[in-house]
Amino acid sequence: MNTYFIKLGGSVITDTSKPYTANISRIRSILGRIKEAQAKGRMKVLIGHGGGSFPHIPAHKYKVNDGLVHKFSWKGASITHYIAEELNRIVVNEGLKLGLKVFSFVPSSFALWHDGLPQSGYAENIKEALNRGFVPVVYGDAVFDSRKGVTIASTENVFSFLSRWIRPSRVILATDVDGVFDKDPKSNKDAKLIKVIDSTNIDKVLNGASGSHKIDVTGGMASKLATLYQIVKQNDSMGIIVNGLKSQALAMALKRNIDEESGYFTVVKP
Repeated sequence: MNTYFIKLGGSVITDTSKPYTANISRIRSILGRIKEAQAKGRMKVLIGHGGGSFPHIPAHKYKVNDGLVHKFSWKGASITHYIAEELNRIVVNEGLKLGLKVFSFVPSSFALWHDGLPQSGYAENIKEALNRGFVPVVYGDAVFDSRKGVTIASTENVFSFLSRWIRPSRVILATDVDGVFDKDPKSNKDAKLIKVIDSTNIDKVLNGASGSHKIDVTGGMASKLATLYQIVKQNDSMGIIVNGLKSQALAMALKRNIDEESGYFTVVKP
């Protein structure tokens, strides 16, 4: 049975112009699409979500990514973790309302980071949840780091860690853009979608990938793409970067058979 890792980007499920504001209707819509896809084809699903206007705000204020560097670092890590859980509860609650068998797993409790990257941990419980028909839900979080003390774990890095135990056949990142472009599509009207990224063009694309326009302590498109490519290469799987604001595009990304030339998204392959 295929296993899909699906990330709900923070810019998709929250209003990044308003602190601590979730977009409930959008969360419900995306989770509804995931439920429909599960009903149509047998697949295991693991959901991850970004922080958007929730944990990124205290993480940025207290410089949590820098580690335990000042006397209030512990407070910043604790607040960031608390706020990340708040958004997670909203996502899980909407999943429960739709009848999805969602079950939350807290990254800081199952993995230890080292210098900003996942180092060690335990994922057998998440693997068991998938085998039992649950939909595990993970998220970007403040976590402990064996060098820095604390750091921020992006959802993509949580996916990377979990893929050591759970081999995804597809990793979908639902963002607020149509995929990866040759220029920043938000400031260049002539930007062209890169339909397929693989070993032949990954370096060139990464050198041109832009950062995030909003406060994002986990990095912009370049870091997300680099981590996604690493996951698909190690697991011989497929990655898709799709616009989560467009229901039809997301539905296409969830289909069993993918048309790489559809123009709905960017496909990432080994």
